[in-house]
Amino acid sequence: MKIRSVILFTITFLLSTYARAHALYDPNSVPNNKMGVHILHPSEVETAAKLVNSSGGDWGYVTVPIQPVDRDLFKWQEFMKKCSKLHLIPIIRITTIPTGGTWDSAQATDLVDFANFLNELEWPTENRYIILFNEVNQSREWGGIVDPRKYTDIVKNARTIFKERSEHFFLLGPSLDDALPDSATSMSAKRYLTAMYAHDNSVWSYFDGFSTHSYSNPGFAQPPRKNTFPGITSYNYLFTQYKLAAKPIFITETGWDQTKVSEPKLREYWNTAWGIWGSDQRVVAITPFVLNGGETFPTLSLTRSNGDLSVSGQAIKEIIKIKGEPKPAPSDSKDDKTKNSSHLSGDLAHSYKKVRALHKLENIFRVIMGLPIKSLITLGAHELVVEMAQTPAQWEKGLSGRNTLQGIDGMLFIFPHYHIPLFWMKDTYLPLDMIWIKDNQIVELTENVQPNDSTTPPTYSPSQTIDTVLEVPAGWSKANNIQIGDQLSI
Repeated sequence: MKIRSVILFTITFLLSTYARAHALYDPNSVPNNKMGVHILHPSEVETAAKLVNSSGGDWGYVTVPIQPVDRDLFKWQEFMKKCSKLHLIPIIRITTIPTGGTWDSAQATDLVDFANFLNELEWPTENRYIILFNEVNQSREWGGIVDPRKYTDIVKNARTIFKERSEHFFLLGPSLDDALPDSATSMSAKRYLTAMYAHDNSVWSYFDGFSTHSYSNPGFAQPPRKNTFPGITSYNYLFTQYKLAAKPIFITETGWDQTKVSEPKLREYWNTAWGIWGSDQRVVAITPFVLNGGETFPTLSLTRSNGDLSVSGQAIKEIIKIKGEPKPAPSDSKDDKTKNSSHLSGDLAHSYKKVRALHKLENIFRVIMGLPIKSLITLGAHELVVEMAQTPAQWEKGLSGRNTLQGIDGMLFIFPHYHIPLFWMKDTYLPLDMIWIKDNQIVELTENVQPNDSTTPPTYSPSQTIDTVLEVPAGWSKANNIQIGDQLSI
């Protein structure tokens, strides 16, 4: 079983990534259609293309969020193929797991899972634009607590994790809500940026560009002006005040409340704003929020419930655009993909043995060689000898390259944080059972998963966060009457 989930206990920022970042090209160094749109679902990509590539435009941008529970390889590869066909440049905003009205704060787990998954996709352009989370200066977007120090550390880790997988990842952030005050549930953008810099004065070097939410605030109803804060050019103030590096700017959210501004004014505002953004050499993309707001964001929606364009949508369509010419993905982009694999094979007739004294001696050499140690576990009423995958290298390697279990009954993956991992069967020789475990208790089983070496093999995940996974030969769970609720003891 190949696992696209690696968790780094210790992640060190490598100065060498600075040199590798030069593989990125400046998106404004080529003809660039700055117009884009923010969508909520990949299925909206065709409608998005008609809008952003209208009135002479080509190769506009589309911003779309992806959740940890939505890492479906086939679905997102189809999205990338459509972007290529429709001439759209994707900007992927990674999110955390929604819990009620709050989104969890990120962990290194999330970064590695996303980096591995997104690196498997065939992107339409050389630069792979990634937004590192959303409006983290409000508590409901970050686990109920505003924590600029943790976000800064996450960004630092992200740079190492993504760049190790591909030099073409173009990291954006921090995507703050510029209009938020200092309160019990939020922190002003000014204070948040100050706290980020105070925690790590190298923080701006971790971004390849800056993502900003430049709304017409206050009230989503103000006229477009060049140097106001908050407003459609909030980044001007932030660049000056906080000495942000002179890197490209991506306005990934903006717009007006269409119930507060008259139709003639709204058209005037969009044209004026486009003139301001279009003449600013630092601005790369403008993706107004949102193409289809539905019942959640009706006042900002660029389309109506019947599918027609709203006043804002029509104004955007009529803006004269240019034909962009982004650099296409290199033909050898597949070589960038992480070659993580984890195989599991074995014989159901294997006799389960307790850990012998020989295992203790063997484990000494295993530690020296960086291999997983062997251990005895009990699952329900059954004893198994397993290898314990507990480090990044061991998670990456898994059981790859083996044709038999050779004295073990399976492999136990132990993670330091709850998360939703993704498994697949690429390069795996025998069918498997996957047993999903949380707090030493089985919560789900995925049985009889078959090998699959297609270019887009299916992925397998639990429906909830877990911290342990046991891989055993297919059929073992059923043969031994393994049930939800059975206890694991190590």
